[in-house]
Amino acid sequence: MTTLRVERDGPVARLVLARPERHNAQTPRLWAELRAAGAELVADEGVRAVVVAGEGPSFSSGLDLAEREPGGFLHRIAHADEATALAAIAQAQDAFTWIGAAPFPVVAAVRGYAIGAGIQLALACDVRIVAPDAVLAVAEVGLGAVPDLGATTALPSLVGLERALDLVLTARRFDGTEAVAMGLALRTATDVDAEALAYAHALAAAPRAALAPTKAATRASDPATSLAIAARGQVACARGVLTS
Repeated sequence: MTTLRVERDGPVARLVLARPERHNAQTPRLWAELRAAGAELVADEGVRAVVVAGEGPSFSSGLDLAEREPGGFLHRIAHADEATALAAIAQAQDAFTWIGAAPFPVVAAVRGYAIGAGIQLALACDVRIVAPDAVLAVAEVGLGAVPDLGATTALPSLVGLERALDLVLTARRFDGTEAVAMGLALRTATDVDAEALAYAHALAAAPRAALAPTKAATRASDPATSLAIAARGQVACARGVLTS
């Protein structure tokens, strides 16, 4: 991997976006490496929590501007047939959507810029710990584009429909303190990396057999599905404890 670094600290893994010279601007290569790293972590039963962070001063400044130029991602989908373009976007989305389905909690450590695709990666995570002076924005509409990597799903559930529409349609910037106040992030921290790692270790104290169904039940979109997932998880946990 050249744009992403995977680190382990016992049951906690860290996914570190490693393009600090570009404020961790995202590219199709980074998305491919996120997908590959996610598959490996999901398959590793020893992983019970993950932290997503950015190397250097920022979490992620969004899509790399080079992807707008000839040969870049946006240029390719603009000139491709619809089926090809939609398949390319679906691949990019897969780099984010595995996080919600992962059998462990994922914590974003956000400092500096989290703009466009950057904030959407943070929104894909289960929990966000942010620096008070972090700069966040769902910037796509302001650039004549659509936030297609998950913001339109995550924001309404976190902050409500009206505030979600405000954030995506105005593309306005806001800081970490406001993010916490509106319910978009859990809390602020001066040292977000240390705070996120400590929080992930606290979560990782539980077994994956309990973490996975609890996360899935909490993320479920309707009560019946949530209760069914929780019930199946409880049966599996009870059998694991009482028959071992």
